[in-house]
Parts: sequence; C-alpha cells; structure tokens
Amino acid sequence: MSKHYELRFSAIGGQGIITAGALLAEAVVEYKGLYAIHSPRYTAQVRGGPTKVDVVIDEKPIYFPKTIAVDFYLSTSQKSFETYFQDIKEGAIIVLDSNLVNEFNDPRYKVYRIPLIETAAKEIGNVVTVSTLSLAVTAKLTGLLTLEELEDFVPKNVPKGYEEINIKAVRLGFSLV
Repeated sequence: MSKHYELRFSAIGGQGIITAGALLAEAVVEYKGLYAIHSPRYTAQVRGGPTKVDVVIDEKPIYFPKTIAVDFYLSTSQKSFETYFQDIKEGAIIVLDSNLVNEFNDPRYKVYRIPLIETAAKEIGNVVTVSTLSLAVTAKLTGLLTLEELEDFVPKNVPKGYEEINIKAVRLGFSLV
C-alpha cells in the first residue's frame, strides 16, 4: 500500500454501503496499525437517496479528512455513481454493481463489474450482507486486508447471530475477483 489511500463507496440509502466504509476504516486501524477516517454523506432523503462514504487511510495522522484523489470507488447505484464521480484519480480501481450501474467505459480506470446486490441475495441469502461482501471485494482488490484478517474481524463487528452468514459473504467477496 502507498502511504496514503483514498476510497469511496456510494449507493442508495439503506443498502448498507456506509457500513462497508466504516468497517474498512476500523479494520485497517486494528490490523495494520494505520490511521483511518470515514466520512459519510446522506441526502435529505436518507432511505432511497444517494449516499456515500469516503475513507482516508494513511501511515501518519490524518489532518485533512476529505478525499482529493480517490484510488478506489465502489458503487451500487447509477444515480449515486454519477453524483459522486468526482476526484477519482487516473488509474483508480472502480467496482460497479453490474446490474445497477450502466456501462461505464473509460480506459483511464481499472473497472470491475460485479453483481454485488444480486450475489448477496442469491448466493448468501440475505441482501444485508452486501456491506460485508463489498468490504471483502475492496480488501481483495486493494490488498488493504487479508482474507484471514477479515475472517477474524467481521464476526466481532456484526450483530450476534449473523456471524456465519457474514463470514460466508467475506469468503464469497474474495472469490469474486
């Protein structure tokens, strides 16, 4: 990892993507000893409106918590993708929900199309796990966290009774890329 890494997750309010950003920030602090901050943004229409969370990770204390050159962008909504497609660094990794975000072809970015929400619903059996699935895809593509670190971290940070289903989401997320 470079000394400074910026990530953005966008979705429709209620899809759980803000949780993915918060979990990522907590996990890199715990397992990598890095500094991390996450900054969520909601529209006035919290459920169903465009939402995003930016995560800044650094080896040094973070004094400016805003993103200015995003290295990684994951989106599960067309409207949110377009609304928050700004400050994306050339060469950035972009993950799009292949069923919910229309074709985006720009050779300046490394684009991955993964049916995140459909996979959470059909393969895991619970769409709520899209946050954990997205976290795992992010970890695999960025190298910020290992599968073993997430398998240890996730059960301690999800509601009781949902540990196994979220472990399944972590493993599936790693296998999707």
